Amino acid sequence: MNARLSVIAACAGVALAVTGCSGGAAPSTQTAAPTTTTTAPAADPVKWVGTFCGGTTPVLAGGGELTSIVTANAGNPAALKEGVLKVLDGGAKSLAESAKKLTDVGAPAPEAKPLNDELVKLFSDGAAESQAIAEQVRKLDATAPDFMAQIQKLGAAATGPAKLSAAIAKLDADPKSKDALAKAPECVEMRTKLAKLMGQ
Repeated sequence: MNARLSVIAACAGVALAVTGCSGGAAPSTQTAAPTTTTTAPAADPVKWVGTFCGGTTPVLAGGGELTSIVTANAGNPAALKEGVLKVLDGGAKSLAESAKKLTDVGAPAPEAKPLNDELVKLFSDGAAESQAIAEQVRKLDATAPDFMAQIQKLGAAATGPAKLSAAIAKLDADPKSKDALAKAPECVEMRTKLAKLMGQ
C-alpha cells in the first residue's frame, strides 16, 4: 500500500538520520581573561549527546507505532486517522520537551553553541511541524475516497527528516564525538529501537 510505504519511509528517514548521532567537541580548557561577558559553563559532552539521542528515541518509537497502526487499520480509515493523530500529538509534545532539555543542558564547548542552537531549533521546528500536520489530519474526512492519498501527501511534505539528517552529518563528522557517543546510554537505547524498527 502506498500510504503505508510513505509512512515507513518518513520514519526510516528520521531513524537513519539519527543512527550516527554523536556529540560535539570536548570542552576546551579556558583561561581567565578580563571580560564583562558571563560565559555559561560547558556541558558534559556525554550528557549533551545523551540529551540529543534521548530526544530522538520517541521519534523512533513513534515510527514503529505508525507502521503498526497503518498495517492494522488498512481497512479502517477512522481508526487509522485516530492512531496517526495520537502519534503526531505525542511526537509534538516530546519534541518540544526535547528542545527545552537541550537548551537547559547547553553546548559542550563555546564553539559548539551554534550547532547546539541548530539542534534545539530542529526539535522546536519538528514539534511545530508535527502539530501542523496533526491539525491537517484532523480536517480530513476518513470516509473520503482519497483519504489514504491525502495522508500520504501530508507525510511526503514533511521536511524534518532531511533537516535532521543534515544536522547529524555535522555531528558525526566530529572525531572527538565518538567516545561520548559510545558512553551515552540514551544513544545505546536509540540504536536498539532503531534496530527493532528496521527489522519490522
